[in-house]
Amino acid sequence: MVNKQNWLNVINIDSVYSSDKQRQAFSLFTMIGIAIVVITLLVFLNYSVYSPILTVALVIVNFTIISCAIYFIKTGKLEIVALISMIIVFIMCIALTYTGGKENTALYWLMFYPVVTFASLGVRLGCWLGLSLLLCCIALLYGPNFGQVSYGDVEKTRFIASFSLVFLFSFIGEYFRHKSHLAIADITLEQKQDAYTDPLTGVANRRFITSHFLKLAQTRPEQYLPFSILLIDLDNFKSLNDTYGHDFGDTVLIEFTKLLESQFSTSALKSRYGGEEFVVILPKLKSAEATLLADDFRECVAKYLMITNDNKKVTITCSIGVAQVNEVEGYSNGLKEADEFLYRAKAFGRNKVISINN
Repeated sequence: MVNKQNWLNVINIDSVYSSDKQRQAFSLFTMIGIAIVVITLLVFLNYSVYSPILTVALVIVNFTIISCAIYFIKTGKLEIVALISMIIVFIMCIALTYTGGKENTALYWLMFYPVVTFASLGVRLGCWLGLSLLLCCIALLYGPNFGQVSYGDVEKTRFIASFSLVFLFSFIGEYFRHKSHLAIADITLEQKQDAYTDPLTGVANRRFITSHFLKLAQTRPEQYLPFSILLIDLDNFKSLNDTYGHDFGDTVLIEFTKLLESQFSTSALKSRYGGEEFVVILPKLKSAEATLLADDFRECVAKYLMITNDNKKVTITCSIGVAQVNEVEGYSNGLKEADEFLYRAKAFGRNKVISINN
């Protein structure tokens, strides 16, 4: 539910994160596409040359990578697919290093691994897998003989040096890209939150309701529908401004917002709709119940005492129109109905709550 503590958290920057996901997905599936083509050609052209263990490993890798791609298309779980795919390729790289491939050229194929791993999995997992592959290769190239092929000393040294450099610069590139992405995301989120926050009272503004709350209610109707709208207007606010000054008027709005926060539950969305007008949305509450809560709030406001700068005691009142919304598409009509009820409350002498129930 949206409340004082987390209504800002409803504001998202999906466009920023989705762009990064697209980059990861594009990197991963470019690698998958190339891997499928290359592995298929290698097996088809060299099955008579490769050792049986390498041929079987390459075939299994091909089928598994294809399965991962299908799984992603059905579920959209990029992180899981990327991790599984890169672990599979990791195993294939070990098998290549162990068997040597065709004419002991296997080591050349390993150079792409750090680049794709960092691009598709990010800094942390990319670092772990890249380092693990480097250490495994060092163990196979310089460790005890477990039946693996033999490489020349110069070839081994150059491979380790080249792979280490590719890993290092891939790490540097992804680390600072990630930091830049987070900085941009923070700035974007802060700007977006500012755009949907009333600067004086700190509550949501009317734009937040249409841009975020209604979308949330649309996707999670079981948590929000039906909901009631309370359209609240401070009575004689212009007179307060004219009599005691605009600074006192701002103080009244701030204090009134505090009353909204204290008197309505944390599940309610409180919003300054403009000027001295506020909207409170009460999820999962019908008009009859909302009318009772609105009347309790009206009485609370009427009893609230404010002190001006010259120590004069001032009381304020409010008028409230209440309407019920059963479907998200009916929000505009519900707001219009609440506005009509508010107009009646003003016409009947102010300091009243009007709804279809009274």
